[in-house]
Amino acid sequence: MRVALAIIFLLMPPGAAQAQDLDCSDRSALPQIALTECARRDHEFWDGLLNDAYQQVIARSDTTREENLRAAQRAWITYRDLTCEMEAADYAGGSIQPMIRLGCQTRLTERRARDLETYLQH
Repeated sequence: MRVALAIIFLLMPPGAAQAQDLDCSDRSALPQIALTECARRDHEFWDGLLNDAYQQVIARSDTTREENLRAAQRAWITYRDLTCEMEAADYAGGSIQPMIRLGCQTRLTERRARDLETYLQH
């Protein structure tokens, strides 16, 4: 069993073990790679909330509302991706670019999740 765990550990990408222990609560002294990982975690959090809210709205919608929501969500994803690519383009080639993209995606995903949550109040 120990050999299997050792092999798994050796096959993990560099930094994977440290990423699990990463504390994102104080980002002031973190290196860029850690800041990007924290931004990825933030995005995953809000993306999960958005997906939950979306599924709840779909479940409460009639056929017309569901079709409209699906079309709106597809358009929103296009908007989000293009907007965040535009913001990240200013940092092309830099180590900060992925963090900028993720920060943009998180900001817009949070807004969209909150919008979807308001639909649940109607």
